[in-house]
Amino acid sequence: MASVLTPADLVWNRALSDQPGRGVGDRHLHAMAKPYGRIMGSGTSAVADTCTPEEILRAADAFDYLGLTDLAELTRRLTDADFDDGRERRLNHAFFGLENGLERAFHRRYAAAPDDFEPPPLRASPAASSPQVPPGPTGRGSKVCSGTVVVHELNDECTRGVVCARRQAHHVPHEEAVLHRGIGCALCPSGPDWAR
Repeated sequence: MASVLTPADLVWNRALSDQPGRGVGDRHLHAMAKPYGRIMGSGTSAVADTCTPEEILRAADAFDYLGLTDLAELTRRLTDADFDDGRERRLNHAFFGLENGLERAFHRRYAAAPDDFEPPPLRASPAASSPQVPPGPTGRGSKVCSGTVVVHELNDECTRGVVCARRQAHHVPHEEAVLHRGIGCALCPSGPDWAR
């Protein structure tokens, strides 16, 4: 069965290709693609080995453009991060937790500012689409939890609790994801700056 890709999906896929669109939104997505892919594939320390500081900072700017302030701040710190003494594990956990809000952030931005993106490429026909291309810009389908992921040092929590869709699938996108910065949290034994 062929996948049905939305215009947003087509814009996302194009931005990750070698021929991104020319709009400001397209440029941000394309700037994010390489560092984001390296981190998702090999962890936060891999980005320092495979991307320039400028590429990492442009990815952070892209996260800011999408409204992902915590993810942008974390990404900026990767240009000179110390990955020793368990810090890489904490940075990975923080990045992967915050990444839960990326898909919805992109869709919100695309809906709010479609003129920031070059019009999506046309497809020949639904039958010509590749069944290997999953729906959704991050390939996780359309299931989204309306809650917010609160990323703690030891565990993530969803504000929806037991009704969170995440309990039914390994990695479900959420409306938002934020770092927990509370003092005296049992799930953040290193304190409120655990992701630094």
